[in-house]
Amino acid sequence: MNRLHLSPVFLLPTLKQVLWRSGCPPHEAGEEVEARAENALALLQTLASEAVYEVVLFSPGEHPDFLQGMWLDKLISVSITSLGRKLDKLLDGPAGLDRFMLDSAASVAVESCMKVLQTTVAAELNMIPTKRIAPGYGDFPLSVQRNIVELFPDSGVTCNESFMLTPVKSMTGVTGWIPQNN
Repeated sequence: MNRLHLSPVFLLPTLKQVLWRSGCPPHEAGEEVEARAENALALLQTLASEAVYEVVLFSPGEHPDFLQGMWLDKLISVSITSLGRKLDKLLDGPAGLDRFMLDSAASVAVESCMKVLQTTVAAELNMIPTKRIAPGYGDFPLSVQRNIVELFPDSGVTCNESFMLTPVKSMTGVTGWIPQNN
């Protein structure tokens, strides 16, 4: 296992992405909804320094048991991203449009964090990524969340008995890597 030390740039979602995620097509959102979404983005920007990006690599033949059968002949990365616990406190507040927009913005942001992390790893390794697979997708069991979280004890991310992550805006994934010349 090889731990990569990377510092990806936090990518703030666009207003359009947040509105689509919230179910409000941008051309139909209206001024108030747009203003609330912009406020959510501004708040999210203040929390950017809390974001976690961590990656470990496993060479072919060194894959842990929970990854057996996945890309046997490939380098595999296991990654975790999180927007941190401060955001959880804000999302636990009273229900309303502001919280809904923050939740929508954070959902887009954590996915963007994972994409930026994968792009950063691709540049670092000079390799092409396969599709990222997340626990719970297809026949990749959700229970693998626990195994992944255990690889990152300093991330601040935990996994409960239902395999859900805390902080809530956290994500894990597994990617295979293909050499550029293939």
